[in-house]
Amino acid sequence: MHIQPLNKFEGYIAYFKYKGELVQDGYLDARKAADAIIGIDEVMRYFIMQSDKQLAQVDFEIPIKVQKGSWEALIPHNLGDWLATCLGSAAVAYATTAVHKIAENDFENVKTKDIVKGAIKAIKWVLLVSKHMGSIAIDKFREVKFDSIDNTEEQLIGLENEQGEVLYVPYKYIEAYRNCPEKLFDKLMRNLTTERDFEVGLNPIEPIDKDDTPAAVTVSHREKYIFINEARESDLVLPELIHGTYVELEGHVTRGNENANTIGFEYLGHVITCSPISGNVKDYKSLLFTNCLIKGEVDRSKQSNWGNDRRPHIKFVSLQSVRLPGEQHNLFDDQG
Repeated sequence: MHIQPLNKFEGYIAYFKYKGELVQDGYLDARKAADAIIGIDEVMRYFIMQSDKQLAQVDFEIPIKVQKGSWEALIPHNLGDWLATCLGSAAVAYATTAVHKIAENDFENVKTKDIVKGAIKAIKWVLLVSKHMGSIAIDKFREVKFDSIDNTEEQLIGLENEQGEVLYVPYKYIEAYRNCPEKLFDKLMRNLTTERDFEVGLNPIEPIDKDDTPAAVTVSHREKYIFINEARESDLVLPELIHGTYVELEGHVTRGNENANTIGFEYLGHVITCSPISGNVKDYKSLLFTNCLIKGEVDRSKQSNWGNDRRPHIKFVSLQSVRLPGEQHNLFDDQG
């Protein structure tokens, strides 16, 4: 681990950082810092290997910069020079086929910079899609739209989430998302708290590629569950809700989306996405933000609308108010 001077972004192409009140003076608990370094190493190594499998042979370190207001890991422009520096002497640096190949092709800062930049763009898109869809483990998308990037052959896929919002993503990054190991970001996201967020981005002075996200991607503590949720820790969220069984649950309606034809139903601390077996959620406008009894069938199949068998989906036949006297009716937000 190399501690770097405070010249912001000098010589670097990208960064990972924690920001917030808990790192205002640049400090991170030693154990948390160790998890973060290992997590960044795993994430970078995984996405770099997607470009060149031989790089799996190379062990490398992550330069770290500590400054007031944040804790940052900085990624150098030139992967070839970076790896050679981390490995030490020239004899060691050229010991593996991977490093030798990098040296032959690029100490001119062309190919290896593209590898690093491509890995960071893939990381950003995977995080952004996961945030948009509310999961890093969706195999099937409910509905997609198509577009293209101007003056390129790059195809864009529009992903609709359960709020009816559409995110357009270059196709190759859809594949990166679908193939990403579910636990890849666990170590990084475990450090998130109410006063510590995570961010990854390219150097702001770098030109924005047409296939890149428009800005750095931040994951807040409220989104931590997307990358570390009980679904992966104990296999299932609310395991007592067994696929195919009929249930009657008392909870609270937290949201409604007419475009997606779903509601959010809070039950035992979890918000379950639910949809009527027939009809439209508009019929239940008056029940939003009230306590209700829902009756229906548990669906955990990947063929369900939201494609995630670890979180239950309820196809309901009945939604009835159990409001307390004096509670007021509320209306859906028609814009989803």
